Amino acid sequence: MAILQPIINIAEILAQKGVTEAVISPGSRNAPLTIALVRHPKIRTRSISDERSAAFIAMGMAQVSERPVAICCTSGSAAYNYAPAVAEAFFQEIPLIILTADRPAEWIHQHDGQTIFQDTIFGKHVKASWSLGTDYTHPDAQWHIQRVVNEAVNLANAFPKGPVHINVPLREPFYPTADETIRFEPQRIIERFATETQLPKSVWFELLERFQQYDKILIAGGQDKPNEALSKTLQKLQEEFNVVVLGDVITNLQGDFITKQDLFINNELDELAPELLITFGKSFISKAFKGFIRNNKPVEHWHLQLDEHLIDTFQSLTHSIPLKPEVFFDRLLEDLDFEAFKNGDSDERDGSYLAAWQKYQWKAQQHCEQFLTDIGTWHELYAYKQIIDSLPHNCQLHVANSMAVRYTNHIGIDTHKNIEVFANRGTSGIDGCVSTAVGAALATDQPVYLLVGDVAFFYDRNALWNIYLPANLKIILMNNHGGVIFRMIDGPSKQPELEGYFETQQNFTAELTAKESGLDYFLATNFGQLTEAVSRIMQITDSPQLLEVQTDAKVNAEMFKQYKRSFVMPAR
Repeated sequence: MAILQPIINIAEILAQKGVTEAVISPGSRNAPLTIALVRHPKIRTRSISDERSAAFIAMGMAQVSERPVAICCTSGSAAYNYAPAVAEAFFQEIPLIILTADRPAEWIHQHDGQTIFQDTIFGKHVKASWSLGTDYTHPDAQWHIQRVVNEAVNLANAFPKGPVHINVPLREPFYPTADETIRFEPQRIIERFATETQLPKSVWFELLERFQQYDKILIAGGQDKPNEALSKTLQKLQEEFNVVVLGDVITNLQGDFITKQDLFINNELDELAPELLITFGKSFISKAFKGFIRNNKPVEHWHLQLDEHLIDTFQSLTHSIPLKPEVFFDRLLEDLDFEAFKNGDSDERDGSYLAAWQKYQWKAQQHCEQFLTDIGTWHELYAYKQIIDSLPHNCQLHVANSMAVRYTNHIGIDTHKNIEVFANRGTSGIDGCVSTAVGAALATDQPVYLLVGDVAFFYDRNALWNIYLPANLKIILMNNHGGVIFRMIDGPSKQPELEGYFETQQNFTAELTAKESGLDYFLATNFGQLTEAVSRIMQITDSPQLLEVQTDAKVNAEMFKQYKRSFVMPAR
């Protein structure tokens, strides 16, 4: 009898614990897991042949749904191909349930096919890893499987969320015979309850007292999900108490905040140096801002984070505060309002620090608008602005790494449109950007736009090698035939090896890829074509679409340098 009921039970436990999506890569060793997942009535499965793409697609689905998605592959190098997405999910705190089939331990390193060392293969890039035994008949072994799967899903969902790995050694035979029936039986479920962290009153009031000692207070947000309540609270803090609130485009703040710091910030602007810095969220895009704080260290730096790993991005941390940003800032605003009421608003905070930041912000906004309106040269920064400004309300924008996310950060998003911005900034790699957007489009009915450069697109072209591409997927490929970022960096841009070894020069276009994948294809090589194509791709259609914008890399590099050089700092 080939049916292994404890393996079938894995699918049942996942379903009972709310895992309803699975991405499977074909193989033989994982056949028992595949059959269990595919035949379970409450689990929706998709088959993606390329394991690297499959894992990123699952990550995109989990990122949008905020629920664990299972991925399942055969043994050997297939498991290793999950690694880039697993690392990205770990640092972005996205829950994945990784199921890797394996050969029994005694066959590892015995010149048998598809055998590698899979136990703990993902190292520190998963929250935990388990290897099941090969004996599935003893009651203790069945209890072990049940306990491990419960623990894995609980841990994936526990803050900070993240990927977990279960390695499953399997012996032949793998396939049930015609007279055998798969049965899903109710399993024992172990729930884990979340807790809310609170600071002791004495600690809170000490922080409040410290806060009120400083005139130059800067609140800076890293990558985060949209949070309307948090944005409103931060807006009130800025308006009522003259604190500065700053965020990159991936912070997803909605309000009148500082967003153009990439253009104007430099180490000489000591008037913008904070005395108290309060940070929240994950990674920051702006290298200039990180360098500015590292060179102009605040007296105190508070970072809001619930996990225990010490994050000191700016090399200035003095306090790690285990509170959610919305909880911390809500209470801060409430207590500051009470203090102001009690004192009759007689201690109004000095507004010169906020005014200084807003002066540079306004100047940068004016420069961006004017430069990209007056210019007559065809280049990709102009194209990015036209595309971003045309995005519809209530959509998702996925931005690939390298220049795509940097251009988008310079241009910014209209916060009134309710657009959520995603980017793979956990590891900031170019691999998997297309697959992640595909996964996101599978998990939502909203239009999903992907802004991606040619190197990232062609690197991840297997994201389109499946039958599941949804109509709400809109890919905008900025093809300059090799990338621009290395022309922007002083080091490689001055080397004779630039074109041959740093850039990725290629003559590919996406027309055939779009045709083979069933995507409507548009091409823009000038201003007029761009206007027409953008109008078409912003419409709701019955099929996925791809707009390819072709530009010249050398012109792009020169125009971006000119954009930055021509910015005139306001008088200090």
